[in-house]
Amino acid sequence: MIRTRRPKGGKKESVRAMTINRRLTKDGTDPLTGLDFAEHLTGTADPDALSPHAIKISAPADWPESAVTALGLLTGADLADGVLDGRKALEDIAAALVMLAGVKEDSVEAAEIAASLAAREACPTVHLWRGETEADIPLETLASGPFEAGALISMINTAAMAGAASDVGARIVRDRLEAVALACINCDGSEGECFDPRHNRALARSVRAARRDGVPDAMIERAIARARQGIEMIEDGAGFSPDMPVNPVIAIGANLLADTDQGARAFLRDLAATIWTHGQPALRFDDNALPEPAIVLDLSVFAGDDAALTHAAKLWGHVAHKAEGSLLLAGLGACLALEGLAYDSDEGRTRAAAIAGLASKASAAPVITGPVPAEISAYLALATHGIDPAGTASHTAAAQDFAARLLAGLDADTRKAALAHAFGAGTLSGLNPAWLGSLKDAGLGDDALTRIETMIADGAPVRHAFNRWTVGEELAARCGLNPERLEQAGTRLLEAFGVSPLEIEAAERWVHGTGELYTCEALPEAIRAALAPASPEARLAMAASLERALEAPAGLDLVLPGHATIDDVAALILSAARSGLKSLRIRREGEALYDLLATIEFDSADRGERPSFTEERIVERVVERPVERAASRRKLPDRRKGYIQKSTVGGHKVYLHTGEFEDGELGEIFIDMHKEGAAFRSLMNNFAISISIGLQYGVPLEEYVDAYVFTRFEPAGPVEGNDSIKHATSILDYLFRELGVSYLGREDLAQTDARKSDPGGIGNGVASEKVITGEEASRLISKGFSRGQLPDNVVMLGSQPRKSSPAPATGSGRKGEASPATRPEPVYSGEPCPKCGHFTLVEAGAELNCEACNWSGPPPEA
Repeated sequence: MIRTRRPKGGKKESVRAMTINRRLTKDGTDPLTGLDFAEHLTGTADPDALSPHAIKISAPADWPESAVTALGLLTGADLADGVLDGRKALEDIAAALVMLAGVKEDSVEAAEIAASLAAREACPTVHLWRGETEADIPLETLASGPFEAGALISMINTAAMAGAASDVGARIVRDRLEAVALACINCDGSEGECFDPRHNRALARSVRAARRDGVPDAMIERAIARARQGIEMIEDGAGFSPDMPVNPVIAIGANLLADTDQGARAFLRDLAATIWTHGQPALRFDDNALPEPAIVLDLSVFAGDDAALTHAAKLWGHVAHKAEGSLLLAGLGACLALEGLAYDSDEGRTRAAAIAGLASKASAAPVITGPVPAEISAYLALATHGIDPAGTASHTAAAQDFAARLLAGLDADTRKAALAHAFGAGTLSGLNPAWLGSLKDAGLGDDALTRIETMIADGAPVRHAFNRWTVGEELAARCGLNPERLEQAGTRLLEAFGVSPLEIEAAERWVHGTGELYTCEALPEAIRAALAPASPEARLAMAASLERALEAPAGLDLVLPGHATIDDVAALILSAARSGLKSLRIRREGEALYDLLATIEFDSADRGERPSFTEERIVERVVERPVERAASRRKLPDRRKGYIQKSTVGGHKVYLHTGEFEDGELGEIFIDMHKEGAAFRSLMNNFAISISIGLQYGVPLEEYVDAYVFTRFEPAGPVEGNDSIKHATSILDYLFRELGVSYLGREDLAQTDARKSDPGGIGNGVASEKVITGEEASRLISKGFSRGQLPDNVVMLGSQPRKSSPAPATGSGRKGEASPATRPEPVYSGEPCPKCGHFTLVEAGAELNCEACNWSGPPPEA
């Protein structure tokens, strides 16, 4: 039966009182004497800081900031006042451990415990720091045997897939049902019409969308019924998600995995696929569980000093035994590297087994290896975790301290070259590439370089440090980049300046290093071999060697690269079972998946022009069609078409200005309010700018219309000044109704027909067939936009009716036939119109008439 439990391990037999010699202390002196305590401000820009809160902690001056912060976290003290006395904290935990160990306060053992703790050789677990009686042992879901294991595998897969499906499905169901409810509630018709999809077109669209996405009809009906009662929220339960088994573990014999029959192979395949997919369950080939760790001992401190290791293991093993826990060994890979031994070598495995054997023999508590909690790792400044090899060189204080210890025996030039190779120079100074000189010649000043160096010092890549804000638009313009290209360049500004990717990569290596010491050719071959990365097979072999020495699980946690396959996982499981390994955990890291997804839309391959299609309409209004576009901004013409609509919504005047692309699609809007406060007017102004940017980047207008129609807030109410919309639930509802009617042909959003069509379907008779007159054309077309040349450069669907005149006595025309009369060219006076400012004044007797705004009056006096 699959069961969730707290694993309880066995305890060693009772041991006699501990007797130990002095190693770190002197008789009659305080164990903390000689430590120079200083005040540290944590929570600053230090990359190793664990807490975002800035607090002051007094701690030894040579401690890294991560260790200081970890001290505050481990004590669990209330840091509301922002101050922690580190000396008192160390004295308190030392006194608690002395009492737990059952030794006298003035004994050698008590002094050695305090001194070793202050030297950060070892660290108690959190429950001992905080005076709790026992560790909070994590729950685990254990399955034994093939039948239970198969059921647990099925539970993991089902829970993961069901969790994702329920999350996506819940969001779809919630959105669709909310749309159904809002379509009912925001309706302005009668109750019978609002809740009937045959009369409420918005409700009909919402119902169709819900059914298309698989929402059950019963839930749609209930959403409408709830909306009838004024309930807009959907039913409870949409956030349900099945629980994943807690810390799943499969305890199974190695002989089952090694079996060659079809059932065993299928089980292995299912197990490997589940682990490859989810990183669980953990495997336990030996169910002899051991106590949870009570003390963590850093082996790298004792590299090459077996006597000191034996002393520390005896001291802290006794404390762990009294705490009914185990002694956890950490930093094995760093210890081997400091001793100059390659991780993947017989010598390295032999030495690791010897180290584990020494600690196990000296300790009264069981000795194990495995993962270390983050706060303890920070306190000890561990360079490696568990039995991991020492490989990468990060910019943490622990990694830099480890590198300094590793290179201590080398000459100064070699150390400098190795540290620069691994960690970089941290500045562009000293690199002096040709491209940087060219940018300086183009005008890259000291202020810009200071901003760039500041970003680099904060850890930003060189590629990101050069951006439009640090470099400036003036330099970009001098380098031939207009504002549009500068915006499109983004994090590729250096490439836009003509810097090659190889040159950028060289600058990255100079500034931030490679993160690898083993690739530095200046180092001796022995050190490079000791730091070389280890394969999963090498780590399996190391774990097996340690387990034979400890007679306990090594806690191996394998992290495979993203390109690992299910077959690779199955092979590792089989290899672990055959080598006699007691436990194993495998997980696969993502193959830069999040970075890949974040850049798909902006990949250069997606920026090419895509074909667009224009649908011809027989009406004069251009109807926008949503088309797929690349994620690039479409530029509006400098002189553009559009219209201005003045309306009043609920007593508040609003002016809508539109701007169009050459093909008539909407490209920008501006919204002006009449007497609202500056804050609201500015908000609407910036809202219009954001909509305009979206339109220019290819967001279909229909998406905006569907999103903002039926929004409800004040001002709202009757609409005056618009021939199609007579009522709106908000300013946004009115604006996007107007845009939908004008640009999308969404007559369902209009409350009246602007063309005055006959609702009875009889038609408008002869009036509908009349051609557009010149007066009507001047009312629809801006003469300012056409620069007053309306009759010559605007093509009408129909021409102005012409009067017939008697045919002349001579000519080709026959009597009785009508010939079109030509319209004489207007003669403008050259004076601007006093009302609109256009130069479209025409003399009409003693007065002047404006053809743009129909103003008339006497000519201005000279």
